[in-house]
Amino acid sequence: MTVSKKIWKICFSFVFLFLFFVAAATLTQQAAAQKIHLVIAADTNAEGGVGAFVKIDQHKIKQLFESNVPDSQLKITMIAAEEMRGSNILAAIDSLESSNEDTIVFYYSGHGGFDRQKQEQFLQLKLGHLYRPELLKHIQQKQPRLSVLLTDCCNVQIDVMEAAQERQSEVITFSKEISPLFATLFFHCKGVVDITSSKLGEYSGCDMKKNRGSCFTYPFVDLMKVNKDNVDMDWDKFVTELAAKVNDAFKESYPNGCRGQMTQTLAAFSYPGKQEQPKPEDNNNPSTEEKKGYRFGVRAVAHQSGGMRMLEIIENSPAQRSGLEIGDVILEINGKAINTEKEYSDAIDASEKMMHVKLINIRDGKTITPTIELGW
Repeated sequence: MTVSKKIWKICFSFVFLFLFFVAAATLTQQAAAQKIHLVIAADTNAEGGVGAFVKIDQHKIKQLFESNVPDSQLKITMIAAEEMRGSNILAAIDSLESSNEDTIVFYYSGHGGFDRQKQEQFLQLKLGHLYRPELLKHIQQKQPRLSVLLTDCCNVQIDVMEAAQERQSEVITFSKEISPLFATLFFHCKGVVDITSSKLGEYSGCDMKKNRGSCFTYPFVDLMKVNKDNVDMDWDKFVTELAAKVNDAFKESYPNGCRGQMTQTLAAFSYPGKQEQPKPEDNNNPSTEEKKGYRFGVRAVAHQSGGMRMLEIIENSPAQRSGLEIGDVILEINGKAINTEKEYSDAIDASEKMMHVKLINIRDGKTITPTIELGW
């Protein structure tokens, strides 16, 4: 190798290292400006002996965030047990002083159920109930970078009128830096994380043997602690491991089952990187073999000013390839105004392969009309 080539190689290495450190510093500065707004609603007065486990859950979640995020970047709102009603919870979310680069995490532990008539899960509070979609809607109205909804409650079908009735520390050390896993899951992601402790028709168990809390919360906290320095764990890997640990925790606490239930199955409705599930085949849809990849790849919610705001855009989907971004608001699909989730879903299902969309571009606020080639 000639002298000039050696010099060129050395210079190239220095330039590469310089650019690497500049990029790393930029990400660090960006993360330092972001905040996590943690809202904890733990119904410690929950009947049936559940309240004692809820207290453990509340402490574990609070300590987890306090020990992994600097106090300058963590804002915690605690809903008092005696104030456990839907209006108070929504008011607490609405009053958060968050920016569109922040993360909002809502955590609930207590009773819950699934409304047979409305076909929606709800939190069974001390006073009344709060439906999950309404809760997520208020979080999204704050337009955060990442919305995280974690609920540890049962998901069995009951009459909603039953839920409408009224029902009667250790030292924390703050970390100097955000742990790598927290940075990956809560600061570097965009979109929506929507997870509850059990699938439809299941109860959520408690650790009856070792009093570690609920069978969802303590595995969640333990998994976060064990992997706090794991830079390779994303939401997909985390949810996969968490689902296995939740089921193991339930089986350990209830070796003979609970009310005929032998397992507890985590329900992960949404998270960044989640693979879109194909819809059941019918006479109007292509066969499973013909469905390659994603049809559109966007999860959206009704926007307060009209249209549907994009909450999550799946990687390698037609929406992502078309340059759409989280926050864009869909106004029309194929010339028809879209204002509800049903209208949105029906319009996509009925669309030809080339779908014409009218939307507001979040980057400059302008209205654009792209044509998107759907996946199938």
